[in-house]
Amino acid sequence: MLHAKKSGLASRRYEITSDGKPLTVVEARSGGRFELDGATYQLRRPLGRAYQLLSADGSVLATAARPGDRTWSVESGGEHLRFERAALRGRDHTQVDAAGNAIGSIAVGHSGIDADLAGTDLRLQVFAIAALAMRLRRRRSAIAAGAVSGG
Repeated sequence: MLHAKKSGLASRRYEITSDGKPLTVVEARSGGRFELDGATYQLRRPLGRAYQLLSADGSVLATAARPGDRTWSVESGGEHLRFERAALRGRDHTQVDAAGNAIGSIAVGHSGIDADLAGTDLRLQVFAIAALAMRLRRRRSAIAAGAVSGG
């Protein structure tokens, strides 16, 4: 089980732990990064609501399409992770297999993000959390900007 929490109230850094032990720190911004098992990974949001996980040489390793939406996915090579938001306005996401059976989860709460994605490559687990955190932060920023402008 992975847990991600913000480093501070207005921080864009997420400290990720695995079963309570420090794992990595993710810079949750459009051009973020994290290190895992001695390798450095870059996060990029090329356009729209997609995010990419890049290797140190810039190769695309995975893509997250529409994280945080009612249905969203992470694709890497032949691996395809599908997620469904548990409720229309909910913040919890269920990982489902091709038949629609629940096989994992990502829960967003006040204390951070918890992910139980057993059997999934660790870098894809971290990427799924990071992409969701980045998307949720952008959504909150857009809502706040609308409230300030009176829209």
